[in-house]
Amino acid sequence: MENHQNSPFDRPSQVFNGIRFVLLGYDPLKSSQVSLKFVNGGAVNVGKYDPNCTHVIVDKLVYDDPVCVAARRDGKILVSSLWADHSFDVGVPVDVTSVMYRPVRDLNGIPGAKSLVICLTGYQREDREDIMTMVGLMGAQFSKPLIANKVTHLICYKFEGTLYILTTSLVCVYGCKRTERTRTRSCSCSFVKKYMCSRTLIERDFMFVFVC
Repeated sequence: MENHQNSPFDRPSQVFNGIRFVLLGYDPLKSSQVSLKFVNGGAVNVGKYDPNCTHVIVDKLVYDDPVCVAARRDGKILVSSLWADHSFDVGVPVDVTSVMYRPVRDLNGIPGAKSLVICLTGYQREDREDIMTMVGLMGAQFSKPLIANKVTHLICYKFEGTLYILTTSLVCVYGCKRTERTRTRSCSCSFVKKYMCSRTLIERDFMFVFVC
């Protein structure tokens, strides 16, 4: 007789079990697609913001939107749609405390950032992708090759190597470590003066280590 008992490997994944979520700011099509993925993973769509939801996931809503303010006040886990996308990509809920997943302050990015063209050196795989994502959230441009007359800022994993030595006289050089406390020292770079003094990058969207 054929055995119809399902193997544990045949059952739908329950990686999102325990998550009671509400989606806000999404267009109807995207909302239904995201909801289906979460529900298939064991989560529950509560439909509207209420005391029982654990996660408030927003799309195209800013940090100071009344809904986001209320979610923080009520102690909810508040994340952007990027958190959902990355969770689906890796198949498990990613770190909700990552600065990447906070709703942005401005949907147009940080004022003045559009003129920045940023290049990376020394970063691999996920770290590189994360920084590229944050550059986009910032509203700046990313350049894979280091083009001397185009790139304005270089982010280095370590302040060493041929590329670093060659570029220190051409562009402003920054080091970025996502898990390290921000440290600064004085320099004449207008980028650092503008954004470090306003604390825009450090507290709102990034944890940068600035060194010039």
